[in-house]
Amino acid sequence: TLHRAQRATYEAVIAPVWSVVQDLHRGEFTRYALTAAEHGVAAALTGLAPGSRLHESVWELPGPAPVRDVRLDGRGLVLLPTFHHPAGPLLQDTPGHPAVLTYPAGPGLPPTAGGPVVSAEALAAVLGRTRLEALRLLAEPHTTTSLARALHVSNATASSHAAALRSAGMATTARRGRSVTHRRTALGTLVVGAWPP
Repeated sequence: TLHRAQRATYEAVIAPVWSVVQDLHRGEFTRYALTAAEHGVAAALTGLAPGSRLHESVWELPGPAPVRDVRLDGRGLVLLPTFHHPAGPLLQDTPGHPAVLTYPAGPGLPPTAGGPVVSAEALAAVLGRTRLEALRLLAEPHTTTSLARALHVSNATASSHAAALRSAGMATTARRGRSVTHRRTALGTLVVGAWPP
C-alpha cells in the first residue's frame, strides 16, 4: 500500500515537473560551486545554513538549543538541496558516515504565480489556439462531443486535439460505454497554469 501511494504521489506531483527539478538542482550545484570557488567552503556553508561557522574541521550550527558542533574529521559533508521543504536546514549526523545537510533552495515547486508568466500568444504559437483552448477546457472532464461543441469544431477535430494532448502527457482519455471522457493531467495543468487568466 505504501509503495502504491509513493508511486501515485510521484506520478501526480513529481513526474510532471521532474525536468524542472533537475534544472533547479543543476543551477543550485553551480551556484554552490561558484561560491565555494570564489569565497571558500566556509562562506558557502554559511550561505546554506545562516549563522553557522566552519572552524578547522568543526562546523558550528545554531539552533533552538545551544550551538551544535558537527565534527567532520574527514567524513565529508553531503549537500542535498530540496525544493519541497520550505523550512530551515535539516542535518543528519550519524557517526562513521558523512554528515548530510538538506536545505531549502530555489523558488519551490510546482512553479507558482511568482514564477515566469507565459503569454497566451506564446503558448498558442507552440500548441495552436484551438488546442490551447482545449487544454484550458479540460480542467473539467469533457466527452469528445462536449469538447467539440465548446471549441466549435467537429467531433473528429476535437478527438484529434485530445489525442495530441494525450500523446504529450497533458490529457487522459477514459472510455465509458460508447463515449470517451477527456481530462487534463497534472502536466497539462502546469502548462496552462503559466497562462494568466
